[in-house]
Amino acid sequence: GLRLPPSAGSASGVLPNPVGYNRVYVYCGEQLDYDTWWENLRAGKVVVTNGPLIRDPRVNGELPGHVFTAGEGQTVSLQATLNLSIRDPVDYLEIVKNGQSILQVRLQDWAEAGGRLPLVEFDESGWMLIRAVTNHPKTYRFASTGPYHVEIGGQRRVSQSAAQFFLDWVYERARSLNLPAQEKREDVLQYHRTARDIWQRLVDGANAE
Repeated sequence: GLRLPPSAGSASGVLPNPVGYNRVYVYCGEQLDYDTWWENLRAGKVVVTNGPLIRDPRVNGELPGHVFTAGEGQTVSLQATLNLSIRDPVDYLEIVKNGQSILQVRLQDWAEAGGRLPLVEFDESGWMLIRAVTNHPKTYRFASTGPYHVEIGGQRRVSQSAAQFFLDWVYERARSLNLPAQEKREDVLQYHRTARDIWQRLVDGANAE
């Protein structure tokens, strides 16, 4: 139920990644400045990658982060188009719908379709994104758009399993804290408690698996 845009960072110096290995690209249009970049990152107009670059991805002409709406009982049909810039061979393009991979399309088939991917149908609220996956022997190297959202009947999709995952993660992180000073521990735990309450409400109010 939370529309969280993906972002990326290399964690160089903490992990054995070179600077710039994991990257986020934000669509800014004609106005490339600090405020526009952050505003559009929050809006989900992004592509993240550690390899290939998905360029100008559109679904029904819209950028990532767009919310498609329809009335109760209606169906939404979405078709994605995109361009690619690649160095490593891309094995396939993939459409992920509501957390599940539903389509894998070879590049030859995508090219023969004029850069279009197959239609994706929604008869209830949900989301989808597009991934480009390389056949790299040493690491999982891919690019992903931010999600596109579908809201039917004015209701967001709230996945119980996804919310439970993050609720469990909050508890796990809280248990792993190693802060001997009680005062500092309480300062940190207040944010964990806030996050716990948010995810618990989502678990309790979920309308999907």
